[in-house]
Amino acid sequence: MKVSSFLRKKRGFTLIETLTTLMVMSILVRIGIPNYQEVALKAEAARVAGDFNVVRQAVSAYQADNNRWPADFGPGQVPPGLAPYLPDGFSFKRGRYWLDWENWSLPSGLPSSPGTRAILGVSVVTEDRALGLVLGEFIGPSSAHFALAGSYTFILEAQ
Repeated sequence: MKVSSFLRKKRGFTLIETLTTLMVMSILVRIGIPNYQEVALKAEAARVAGDFNVVRQAVSAYQADNNRWPADFGPGQVPPGLAPYLPDGFSFKRGRYWLDWENWSLPSGLPSSPGTRAILGVSVVTEDRALGLVLGEFIGPSSAHFALAGSYTFILEAQ
């Protein structure tokens, strides 16, 4: 075998080898990206669930100290008086979602339950529909909740 023919064969990859490698890599990427996106979505939902639990504990402590629940306030805003019950630096405004404390007064009660005079809950406001749908798994599929136009509300208590 001549040295020149040996060097010519070992210079690089053939077109078939390169295409085969690219096909295998594209298959792996197609498998990996959806799995990564699902894991990232579930991680974000777990973070939201953690924030939800922080708010739930804070409003319970507020109620125990003040014998009333915090007033309803707008999305992304900490209700007045609740800040001392939250961890330092805790914000209702997060990157892809906002939290909203709900304290709905029902003077006439609910049509199906006239004795219910208030509904307390926490809403998660997000434009990410997939995140909103996954939240039920993490916050509690057995808890009462509903969705309306990018707001996913989880009922803590009806009084």
